[in-house]
Amino acid sequence: MKAVAKMQKAKGLEMTEAEVPQIGQNDVLVEVKACSLCGTDVHIYNWDHPWPDRIKPPRTLGHEVCGIVVEKGSNVTAAEVGDFISAESHIADNTCYQCRIGNSNICMNMKLLGVDINGSFAEYVSVPQQNIWKNPKSMPYEIATLQESMGNSVYTVEESNVNGKNVVIFGAGPTGLFATGISRVLGASQIMVVVGTEFHARIAKQMGADIIINRHEQDVVKEIKSATDGIGADVVLEMSGAGDAIDQSLKSLRQGGQLTLLGLPLRPISIDWSKDIVLKDINIKGINGRKLWQTWVTTSRLLHSKRIDITPIITHKLPLEKYEEAIAVAAAGQSGKVVMFPK
Repeated sequence: MKAVAKMQKAKGLEMTEAEVPQIGQNDVLVEVKACSLCGTDVHIYNWDHPWPDRIKPPRTLGHEVCGIVVEKGSNVTAAEVGDFISAESHIADNTCYQCRIGNSNICMNMKLLGVDINGSFAEYVSVPQQNIWKNPKSMPYEIATLQESMGNSVYTVEESNVNGKNVVIFGAGPTGLFATGISRVLGASQIMVVVGTEFHARIAKQMGADIIINRHEQDVVKEIKSATDGIGADVVLEMSGAGDAIDQSLKSLRQGGQLTLLGLPLRPISIDWSKDIVLKDINIKGINGRKLWQTWVTTSRLLHSKRIDITPIITHKLPLEKYEEAIAVAAAGQSGKVVMFPK
């Protein structure tokens, strides 16, 4: 089969000829119908920290996926051949302390699809049955592959109690754009989105943003304070991981407010701990992945309800062979979600 893999400990990926995965007793073999690009895949392509210490080439990338079960292991009871599924990429061991207390999304021995085992940028992928999520047959492939990515944003917004609140979202990449639509559905009274491009500003408006703040052209903190009668935001969702955005998040949050962080900085950052955290009496929540499986349930229900339309976020549909183009548009900040199709 064809597969896009990290073959060398260096920048880049290669289209390769790989063996169709051999599945174990508790796995299913999935014919990939669609796979989508994540920012993590771009960082792995660039060989950014911390991936050189984690990935051992050769490794097929990709962890956002949907497809059809074509074979199942002898112990598999969670799916049948012919089922249409998506996959959760966090493979928990189900035995460590965190798993036993209900926190399997932060399993102490976590393995990741497309990082620690071969992933979904391929014609076929092996998925443990514990990571299967069944989809309705009517769900479009380009939507089904995005449920895992959207789930990051669902978890972020749900943990932030946005109902009736003034909400600011830093970062208008896909997770920020998902969060915009989810915040609207879950009852935010005012949604401000901090963007870096007009491209993303247009999509943010489509997803329900009330106010767009261009970080290159406006004083971000001043604009947020102005829109909140000088008080600051009730809730800030930091989805970018940029150091200056995290600093602005803290400064634009009201006293006693909620800061929820999903973005991952590439390096340590400096903040005014006393002034912007302790003395403001704020709440801070870090987000890792999705709650298993509560977040998937919420994501599925939101999509089924038709109260949120995520199609504006899908800006590119490409054959898998054009993975270089997919990475280029994502790295340039000129895309929402890029969905690729092996066939």
